[in-house]
Amino acid sequence: MCNVSRKSNVNNLQASCSLRFLAIILPLSCLLTHVAATEPLKVIYAVNAGGDRHTDQNGIHYTADTLKVGIASDYGKHLLMIGRVQEQDELLYRTERYHTTTFGYDFPADGDGDYALIMKFCEVYFDAPNRKVFDVLLNRRHTVVKQLDIYNQVGRGSAHDEIVYFKIINGRLHYEAEGEIETSDVRNGQLRLDFIKGALDNPKINAFALLKGDVSQLPRMHSTEASDRRVEAEEEEKPRQLLQERIVRYNEKQTQRGYDDDADEDEDDYDGEEQTQPQQNSQQQQRQAQQQQQQHQQQQSATQNSKRIRSGPRQPNPYSMDDSSILMPVFVAICAFIPLLFCLCKL
Repeated sequence: MCNVSRKSNVNNLQASCSLRFLAIILPLSCLLTHVAATEPLKVIYAVNAGGDRHTDQNGIHYTADTLKVGIASDYGKHLLMIGRVQEQDELLYRTERYHTTTFGYDFPADGDGDYALIMKFCEVYFDAPNRKVFDVLLNRRHTVVKQLDIYNQVGRGSAHDEIVYFKIINGRLHYEAEGEIETSDVRNGQLRLDFIKGALDNPKINAFALLKGDVSQLPRMHSTEASDRRVEAEEEEKPRQLLQERIVRYNEKQTQRGYDDDADEDEDDYDGEEQTQPQQNSQQQQRQAQQQQQQHQQQQSATQNSKRIRSGPRQPNPYSMDDSSILMPVFVAICAFIPLLFCLCKL
């Protein structure tokens, strides 16, 4: 009996030790798994396009731009300030690289994992939408930004960030576009980022950075604000467009019938159709909206015709090509040939 009781006590002790060991090991394994899953973001590549090196407020170190393709410009330095960004990081949006045709950067990847590509833009020259529009292509296949109009997004002199998320699995890039997964090969551990020349001016980039790790830690910075503001603008524009369409249709109807509003009102009275107070208020609102639209168009035309007041000396257009150096030898040759021709005629 004593041996049996001793054996049972030993078995119970072993079972309790095993339970305690599992109770310690399981939380530790879960903690290690969580730490591995929440790997901190690592900067793989970052460059300040057209500018010098800089470290931003998030600790991302941007190297100086050494690309030989395209044109480096610091035209944004004449602006007093850059909106929607901390003063420390305005430098990233004041310099840029653009080109009169499609151009791009080659940069390294870091094996399989989750990636986030941050692209920084700022419109420093144009003061109207639909003046500079271009696409951005990743790894020669994936159109990650379509028809980017920086001014239409945030206006002039304001920072705008585009953030693109993708994965690399077994040496292939996976990017989700419109609900479908697109893939492409990562050749020699290098990625390619191209800025596609469109019909409206030249493509450009102010800065970009490639990060790897837990992309959920990445702050949205300015992109969420820009998206929200664009949606609100579209929601406000829809009823305005509908009202304008009703006004245009109403005017076309009056023109086709060949009489004005007073004649229409007389005919309505003659037919015995009396208008209610809400209908009259609606017509008054339509007339007021039409008058405001005409005034706005007149103001726009006057603004375009008038000379813009500048805060400083006139700045050269960084996107124009100077052809005077090409034409100057032609003018010199013509001027030298005319006296020679005159002398030959005298002989």
